[in-house]
Amino acid sequence: MGARGQSTGPKRFGLADICCAVGLAFNLMWCSLEGHASCFAAAAADIEPLMNPRGFWLLGFCLVALSYLLVPHWLKRWETTLRGIVPLCGTAGTIAFALAPLQQTIPPLALSLAGLGLSGFGYFWFASRCLMLLARARSVVSIGWTIVGAVLLKTFLLPLATDYLDAGAQVAFACAIPVLSTLLLWVAQLSLGVSTVFSLARPLRAERLSPAAQRNFILLLLLSAFLLATVRRLSFWGTWGEASTFSIAPLWGLPELAVMAVCLAAFVWGALARTEKLPVAFRFQPAIVVVVTGLFIAALGQPASNPLVSSAVAVVIHVDEGCAYLLFWAVIALSLDTLDIPPFRVLGTGGIVYAGSSFLWVALGSHIADMGGAIVTLAAYGGVMALMWYTYRETRLRSDEGTGSVSPEAATGTAELRTVEQDEGGNRITDSIAERCDILSTRYHLTRRESEVLYLLAQGRTRTFIQEELVLSVSTVKTHISHIYTKLGVHDRQGIMDLVLESDSGTSESAL
Repeated sequence: MGARGQSTGPKRFGLADICCAVGLAFNLMWCSLEGHASCFAAAAADIEPLMNPRGFWLLGFCLVALSYLLVPHWLKRWETTLRGIVPLCGTAGTIAFALAPLQQTIPPLALSLAGLGLSGFGYFWFASRCLMLLARARSVVSIGWTIVGAVLLKTFLLPLATDYLDAGAQVAFACAIPVLSTLLLWVAQLSLGVSTVFSLARPLRAERLSPAAQRNFILLLLLSAFLLATVRRLSFWGTWGEASTFSIAPLWGLPELAVMAVCLAAFVWGALARTEKLPVAFRFQPAIVVVVTGLFIAALGQPASNPLVSSAVAVVIHVDEGCAYLLFWAVIALSLDTLDIPPFRVLGTGGIVYAGSSFLWVALGSHIADMGGAIVTLAAYGGVMALMWYTYRETRLRSDEGTGSVSPEAATGTAELRTVEQDEGGNRITDSIAERCDILSTRYHLTRRESEVLYLLAQGRTRTFIQEELVLSVSTVKTHISHIYTKLGVHDRQGIMDLVLESDSGTSESAL
């Protein structure tokens, strides 16, 4: 199939996007039903003296993120098996949480906590795989539109589920969601012609960054995770039960839904699509400004005795939450392209920071009666300071690169880690690297695995990265690279780059 295989999938909006949007909407509803539906209130009340129940749900979320960081190879090897087991565990967790206070065979509190942990585990397991599939098959902006569809669909369907389903039907629906979401993800994979999310090679859609710039980009990843956790702490969904700041009842009429749709669409168009051609380091700064501004508005509006002001602030917070959610997953998607970190570890890093920050907010809220404007203002101020620091560091990096003043580490690594942006005629080479790898693979009769290794080598990936990405041993990677060198008649990576990035593409293709 060549170096990329089916690396980018269909470019147009299609069945995969619809399935992912509906699956993500169901996933969001699953969490919301467990946290706020009356059928789970009795189980939540038993946990409240310890901590808000969402804190224990976050522990399961955190467990997935930790497994991504610590045992990615094991997860990849057992991906097919886990695809069937984890949804069933999520369903079992929901059943355990709902039925815990209705039985005495198992200590109700222990059963409730175990159920919450399994639910949090299943939630992030599905969300991360769904977004990884989209990140490998779609652009960052396309991912943004899919997430907007998921958020709006959840916002529309959730009141219908809580208003028109009785307690038993709500529990049954919540139990079915993990299985339904997984089936939708499976259909999305089939529509792209792949068996697992790892069957799609990562596209090369963005400029490659020097090691120093990559470290700075990680700061952006951490900041986006912290901002999402902070905004969710203000939201109705950020804490579970009656202690939430805002009531759901007056919010989700059609006018509020329309306002939310317009705001999120404007965010995707203005803060993601319009900045798509900016350098990677700067393209998310407008989005961060929007999210931090929403935090400041929310802080200034709390507490509000006027019902109109209170409702307006509530809408601002819910819109800001959607923007923060979009920002977080957009940064994750671009991190998969720009960072020399295996995808599981990118997801694990973002997930750990988000879960840890959220857990901290929940823990503080369980012991501090008023988590209002002052603390939120400090959090927003911290976000501004982090953004300023990020901008300052990136400006310095760009300035150093422009003047040739590069650190010794960058000087030794930049040439290999960066993708050449333009050829002598001004044409972008990044768009043709995959095609040239396909040509080389066909011409020199590379195996499918050798083609995948060649594609990663052409991106400047290290052997360690290739080992993590393709789930191969060190010796196997060395063997594949040796075979590639032999078949292509080169002696090192520079020889490969000379073939792949040959300036005269017409001469190269005709020779092949």
